Amino acid sequence: MRMRLLAARSTAVAVLTLLTGALIAPSAHAADRDYTMTLTSSTATTDFDHRTVDLAGTLTRPDGTPAADTPVQLEQSVLFDTWNPWGDPIDPTEWETRSLGTVRTDAAGRFTLDDVPADRWEDRPSPYLTPRHEVLFRAMYDTDPTDGQLAFADAAVSVEPVASSLTYRVSRVVVHPGAGLTVTGKVTWPAGHGPVAGTRVFLRQYFESQYNAQTTTDADGNFTLHTRIRAYDHEFVLFSAPKDYYMSGASKQLPVRNITQ
Repeated sequence: MRMRLLAARSTAVAVLTLLTGALIAPSAHAADRDYTMTLTSSTATTDFDHRTVDLAGTLTRPDGTPAADTPVQLEQSVLFDTWNPWGDPIDPTEWETRSLGTVRTDAAGRFTLDDVPADRWEDRPSPYLTPRHEVLFRAMYDTDPTDGQLAFADAAVSVEPVASSLTYRVSRVVVHPGAGLTVTGKVTWPAGHGPVAGTRVFLRQYFESQYNAQTTTDADGNFTLHTRIRAYDHEFVLFSAPKDYYMSGASKQLPVRNITQ
């Protein structure tokens, strides 16, 4: 009996030792976060005619020496404000993110990537309608995505957008549930800043909706928008959302009043 107890105790100690070793043994990549990463942009602000930046950075090992010939991942995000009329504590930012690929550090731990467009890259319009006019670049060193540890650095670039304008005419200023409302108007911006054709125009009729009706402009920037009034429609806001991230949208509060029956 005593021998069995000693054998059981020895087995338990062995298991405990294994478990303890598993808890305290460092991951092979646990030091990723202890590296020091830097990232800078050649300019802090871009505009309609100057949309590219040069990125540069360094990667240093935990002991302070350069991390030579090491892969650094670069990515880019274009930022938009989140639609949130309720004031809930949600993320105020929407992100469109893409990879810029991987570069390798030189003998001094430095890396560069030149002529990077600080701009959207998609041909289709964004599903997000309120650009923050900010582009964020990130450099990362992460040898094991499963361990939750990495070294990274960010560089933010502000976009100076070109202002656009929005004019309108409403078919009526007093409406009631079931009635139709037509809004006509025009979107314009300074000459030489790209075509205005196809610019999206939206109408919000209810405060919890980002929009309730939409249309696009013709080649001259003209638009016509039709909607039908509901009993709870009491806010009428017209706004545009240019496809070009370097063009700002415009908005107008419409003088429309709903007489609910």
